[in-house]
Amino acid sequence: MNDPNRQYVLFRAGSEEYGLPISRVSSIIRFETVTPVPRAPRGVLGVIDLRGRVIPVVDLGRKLFGTAFEPVPRSRIIVTEGEQGPVGLAVDGASEVATFQPDDLMPAPTAAVAPDIADAFEAVVHLGERLIILLDLDRILPRAEFEVPAADLPEVEG
Repeated sequence: MNDPNRQYVLFRAGSEEYGLPISRVSSIIRFETVTPVPRAPRGVLGVIDLRGRVIPVVDLGRKLFGTAFEPVPRSRIIVTEGEQGPVGLAVDGASEVATFQPDDLMPAPTAAVAPDIADAFEAVVHLGERLIILLDLDRILPRAEFEVPAADLPEVEG
């Protein structure tokens, strides 16, 4: 367990490649129709039932680029385990698992990234000719993204 190498699940969102630590990924499934949830926060497509667990599915492309997810045959849902529990990430495709050594990781260029997501970029790494952006799951999906502000909740009489 003292292996300094780090394994990441690589996937596409839009035209870019990203990686998440494999330790945070519980499964990768084909994209399936999600059930919309009334008044869901922006970016939450809805929920799915995965082996008896209700999992929220987030449009990662909307979070990263501000554009809505459009499923295609190679689309996947990456089921992750974050601080807020299980969350599915709708992505354009998942390709492989790659192993990187600590020396391979370069700091993410925060000056080229929007301030609201800059801290979600853990590092950047070359894989052959490809440039992969490694994400911090808990920072790309902060808890507040799934909470409805109390002011938006209906008052309960009684």
